[in-house]
Amino acid sequence: MTFKDFDAEEKLFLRRVIVAFGVVVVCFGILIFNLYNLQIRQHHYYTTRSNENDIKMLPVAPTRGIIYDRNGIPLVRNVTWYDIAVTPYKIADMDALLKQLTPIVDLSPR
Repeated sequence: MTFKDFDAEEKLFLRRVIVAFGVVVVCFGILIFNLYNLQIRQHHYYTTRSNENDIKMLPVAPTRGIIYDRNGIPLVRNVTWYDIAVTPYKIADMDALLKQLTPIVDLSPR
């Protein structure tokens, strides 16, 4: 009959616990380094990329011809229409912007 060596098993268990704890500490260290790298060291790069997403170029379909009825009277005409959008939190001086846009765009005093 063989007896278990509890001292050897306890030492083996402690070694395994220490190795597992070391692996967890190393993984957290890598995670913290990556967070620091992304949020502090590369902040300017990602801020620039984010700001580039604010401006969107939307393609506008080409104008179509005028549609006439059988008597030659136009049923549908092409009308050029422009839209302008302003994001208020990005404008420092809204009154100055409105004064600059008033001659170009028909704006009401409201």
